[in-house]
Amino acid sequence: MSEVAIPGVDGDLAGVLFSPAGERVSAAVMVLPEIDGFCDGTVAAARRLALSGYVALALDPFAPYGSTPPLRGGEDTMAWLARLNDRRQLSDLAMALAWLRALRNVDADRVAVVGFSIGGRYGMMLTTEPHGLRAVAAFYSRPWPGGAIADVALAPGNHVAKFNAPVCAVFGDDDEMIPQDMVEEFRSLLARHPSSGHELHLFPGRHFFANESRPRRYVPASAEEAWTIVGDFLAAHMAGPPD
Repeated sequence: MSEVAIPGVDGDLAGVLFSPAGERVSAAVMVLPEIDGFCDGTVAAARRLALSGYVALALDPFAPYGSTPPLRGGEDTMAWLARLNDRRQLSDLAMALAWLRALRNVDADRVAVVGFSIGGRYGMMLTTEPHGLRAVAAFYSRPWPGGAIADVALAPGNHVAKFNAPVCAVFGDDDEMIPQDMVEEFRSLLARHPSSGHELHLFPGRHFFANESRPRRYVPASAEEAWTIVGDFLAAHMAGPPD
């Protein structure tokens, strides 16, 4: 494990890099955090992926903003979202992907994104551009942002036809931030592209149910089942040539 700094548009992004033991060139996964920012759960997700054989980068994409302020409610969250610029964030993430691909122990043709909440939304939007992603897994990521940012935020639900990598979307069945009718609408859009390999799964839990650093929200059984599905999804789409 090592702390890294990655050049971004207006400042360095921060991250924690995990590499499997040995010198073997491996597939890589970039892990993006929830709306309330980089946390122990982000690092734990990257560590889990590294134990599965991936080079894993837990990234803080909000570092150039001075990290995430405390979010105590809906108004705080909307104010924070309004500060973010989705296009700039995607440019930063594209630079981080290029940095990750350039590592000597990374197979540049086998790179994926695992994102939580807003991180998953950004991961899905990255598939609409030619970044060569092999797969994206998005945990409880709202397909259509709402509230004060509804008209300015990039909405993956409006761009499903442009997804150029398979997406595995994971939701909680009691998520107060993502209505179930929105989940079902997104499911129907993904289902229109059966050859793309998209998946959508619903588990018991609220927003943050897979973040073990949020004990009041964390649902261990759902998290483990979701990680099993995401692990199988990544393995299927990130497989390399036979040894």
